[in-house]
Amino acid sequence: MEWTRVDVQSDETIIDRVVGLADLKVGLDTDAESMHKEFLNSLPHLLEVQEMHGVVVSDIESRTLNDSVSTLGEFVSEFGGEWSESEIRLPLPANNRDAFVIDTKSDEVSQIVRMIAPEKFGGMLRSFRLPKGRGVSGAIWEGEVISIKLD
Repeated sequence: MEWTRVDVQSDETIIDRVVGLADLKVGLDTDAESMHKEFLNSLPHLLEVQEMHGVVVSDIESRTLNDSVSTLGEFVSEFGGEWSESEIRLPLPANNRDAFVIDTKSDEVSQIVRMIAPEKFGGMLRSFRLPKGRGVSGAIWEGEVISIKLD
């Protein structure tokens, strides 16, 4: 079974939609990061490279996944978070929200959740198993907390 990406909503997205400032960055007001993102978004031929990269990373990660999957309790306590029947709340620095990823995958036992948070010097790749019958229905940033909704 392959990983499925979870749509992680951001409280900043709501502000951008209302104010519309994200689209106004043109000319001398544009910074290097914005120009780089625009450049990458306008290159459709990179899609094939990105897909191949995803396949390779997924293959390598799946080989080591069995040894590195935590229980939900272990995972939440590692981050000082909390969980209930309907959500998991984890305090995480939100300095690189655009690159933060949550993927899910089901096996014969239950659903496995993988969180990837790249950083300049390393990053985080953690996987945990949800209780049987539970699944991720969505996620949203709420300030410095990621809230993962469960069904």
